[in-house]
Amino acid sequence: MDSGTGSRRFVALGDSITVGLGDGVTMGREHRRPATGGRGFAARLAACLGPAGAMEFTNLATTGATTHDVRTRQLPVALSLGPQIASVIAGMNDVLKPTFDPLRLRQDLVWTVGRLRADGVVVLTATMPDPSRLLPVPAPFGRILSERVERLNAAVQAAARTDPGVLMVDLGGHPAVRSRSSFDVDRIHPGPRGHRLIAQAFAHRLSHAGVPLVGLPDGPDHEEPAPGIIEHSYWLLSVGLPWLAGRCLPRGDKWRYHPEKGLVRPPRRA
Repeated sequence: MDSGTGSRRFVALGDSITVGLGDGVTMGREHRRPATGGRGFAARLAACLGPAGAMEFTNLATTGATTHDVRTRQLPVALSLGPQIASVIAGMNDVLKPTFDPLRLRQDLVWTVGRLRADGVVVLTATMPDPSRLLPVPAPFGRILSERVERLNAAVQAAARTDPGVLMVDLGGHPAVRSRSSFDVDRIHPGPRGHRLIAQAFAHRLSHAGVPLVGLPDGPDHEEPAPGIIEHSYWLLSVGLPWLAGRCLPRGDKWRYHPEKGLVRPPRRA
């Protein structure tokens, strides 16, 4: 795949997970600490792909991005950069949309991965865990969420099934997803430990595929304890439920979550 000689470029595509939310910057509070540069699994992984000066890392991910956003907005930029390695993790925002379209999700994801592979890019991707296992959601909504995540993961597996240049990590089945310590206070985004574990999983896949690394992602000897039930409950009431309502209620696309004002409806155009 990659000989490891010369400079190497790694481009990350995706949504808020790839942006780095949860790794020291909590969803709904990113306006307080806007700098997410250097955070998240992608930045941690980039540090393992080459020494300073020989490794170029570009994070194209944006919060709220769907698989269609990745295909139409991020992919053209990624291709123009000519990377040797790219990560594509997206789909959870599709899952939470009231207009969820599993066929379109599959088409967008498979196209994005396939187009990168057509240029010889080694692609990293991953299945996603079912958030209903950790979130206190009503049973009917939990069943819908689980079914949609299954459709997402089937699309990821389809994109990776027959191509050895697509390296997939099964985050949905990773033992760490059963531990709250792997997640941020929202229990959706990985926490610092979760981002480190994702970076490690991808590093191991790259190493086994013969891609040279300069090290493996590591973390502090003593990480901060996982957010407790009080912290999660406060976040859920102040941020989570308004955000979820804005995404999942009928005509939820007409609403937006504002980090300081809560759930707001954009003004009508004249």
